[in-house]
Amino acid sequence: MKKVPAIVAFLVLAAQLPVWSYDQSPSNWQVLPEATWALASGSGTWVTEVQITSFSTTAADINVYFYYNGGYTGSFPLYAGLEQHDSIRYSNILEMIDSLDSGDTVYYGKAGAIWFWTTSTSSAIQVQAKTINGNYGKTFPGLGVVEANTAAQGRAMVIEDLVQDTTYRTNIGVYNSSDDATYTVYFTVINSINAPIGSTFSLTLGPHAFRTFNPFNLAGVPSGTYSNCWLFIYVITGGSDVRGVFAYGSLANNYTNDTYALIARMFN
Repeated sequence: MKKVPAIVAFLVLAAQLPVWSYDQSPSNWQVLPEATWALASGSGTWVTEVQITSFSTTAADINVYFYYNGGYTGSFPLYAGLEQHDSIRYSNILEMIDSLDSGDTVYYGKAGAIWFWTTSTSSAIQVQAKTINGNYGKTFPGLGVVEANTAAQGRAMVIEDLVQDTTYRTNIGVYNSSDDATYTVYFTVINSINAPIGSTFSLTLGPHAFRTFNPFNLAGVPSGTYSNCWLFIYVITGGSDVRGVFAYGSLANNYTNDTYALIARMFN
């Protein structure tokens, strides 16, 4: 009897597995909370590379929206007919979206969230991103639109490893994925002994709003040395819908401009 190669057996098994079983499983819509195409503060340019892989038997027709501080663009058809287990990669996803947009939006110099979605609910994809500048960079996964990935009323989130000193600075980004809900979000920076640093502050995020900020600045402590901190994110108004607020963090080196992704996690 002819022996089936191990990789073939694996792919046959994988094709039989459900693709919406877990919070980070492939799905027909995924959000990348941060994508960048901008001049670096030291030298060079930050760009976000993206790989998209199809994991369902139905070929994926992929579309994108881009949300930034001040508005959004899209939807644009990004790729048609991505077959099962095939991947497509973009070396600069915002430059690619720029080429699809016939309007006057300037994409260079912007950071924002990207919503990837397939025209069929039976088409499941995964998104993986890498933001780079020369030898420096960070990776970030596309996130499924599920309760474990969004903050809303009754669903708090945390971002760990916040630092502010002569070497590092911290940036936080938030994106309201709702079509119609406005969220009032409160933020508190907590130190290593569970004491708040500075003051709790809030942001009001309308539908599809995207904002970035330094949490120490908004907490009223723009100077000083802080490490081993975490950020408590909780929603006061706006409802508890699954399409709540995505959040991410970024830690940057002030000298080398190297950067690190900080992943938001559920608190409760």
